[in-house]
Amino acid sequence: MNTLTGMKLSFAPEIGATLQEQVAGILSGWTLPDLADDYLVSAMSGGGSNVNLMLEGSRHTLALRVCAPDPGRWGVDRAASIQAQSDAARADLAPKIFASTLPEGHFLCPFLPGGVMTPTRMREEGLLPAVVETLRKLHAQPTSGRDFSPFEDAAHFVKLGDAEGAVRPGEFPGMYERVREIAQLFAEIDAPRAFCHSDLVPQNFIVGDRLRLIDWDYAGVGWIAFEMASFACQAGLTDDETETMLRLYDPEVDDSQRARVALMRAVAGVREAAWATMAEPILSAHTTPLDGWTYQGYASTNLSEARKVWAGAGFAEMLQAAAHVREGALF
Repeated sequence: MNTLTGMKLSFAPEIGATLQEQVAGILSGWTLPDLADDYLVSAMSGGGSNVNLMLEGSRHTLALRVCAPDPGRWGVDRAASIQAQSDAARADLAPKIFASTLPEGHFLCPFLPGGVMTPTRMREEGLLPAVVETLRKLHAQPTSGRDFSPFEDAAHFVKLGDAEGAVRPGEFPGMYERVREIAQLFAEIDAPRAFCHSDLVPQNFIVGDRLRLIDWDYAGVGWIAFEMASFACQAGLTDDETETMLRLYDPEVDDSQRARVALMRAVAGVREAAWATMAEPILSAHTTPLDGWTYQGYASTNLSEARKVWAGAGFAEMLQAAAHVREGALF
């Protein structure tokens, strides 16, 4: 047991000695008298380039994020991530950060009860309207965080993967070339941008008295079309579900907006696949995936989402349709 400024720590068996020492060092750098308690520290699943820990006490339950070094490798700006979560917390869309350490990016916040939203839970509990409401509220908030581009992310992940021999299917270069064409289109049009989360795997929504979001590593000012597309891709929305989501967000949705979201859905799939194949050799031994989750499986699922887009309307026709941005369009 470690005693740190009123926080007494004991650790679950899965927390090794090195991580125990790191956690103790992080917490000792913060003065948090209001959070004094006896805590059991245990590992949570997920996290990617981070280790997520739960601190369970008699009066408080907290979440501690211990960040991996070299955030630039993962396309993450730790200061911008903390700023984005703080901005979202002011609108009750994210847990408030009690303490943080920069440049490392470690932070402590409340543990949100209620559990994560999975695609199955979203459908069984009819949560899609709440997802849209949450996103619309987020997109209306100000932020002093960074600008975000999925195209820059994808280029970064592909470059690293190429240099390190990432294992990808033979069709990947052609798919990535289409992402580059989509990037050129979005550089030329004035598609709506706003404060976006930019990493909308369903499990980043916590279901409570309202939906709140965690994992703000990629948040910033970005294209709303990508935000919508990212969720559609990660949740595996059907065509009908996607149309419902778009109409809930913008009742006047037009075919140009549909085309922008469809193109960005493919971008989301390729970007996530590029991240997964680049990250697997490094992160697979250090993070705790969700049950049944693998890096190669995640890459394969995301590339399947991109293929579905290419199997629809002709690519050139989609680019042409997406280029028109109606006055008043919301994404």
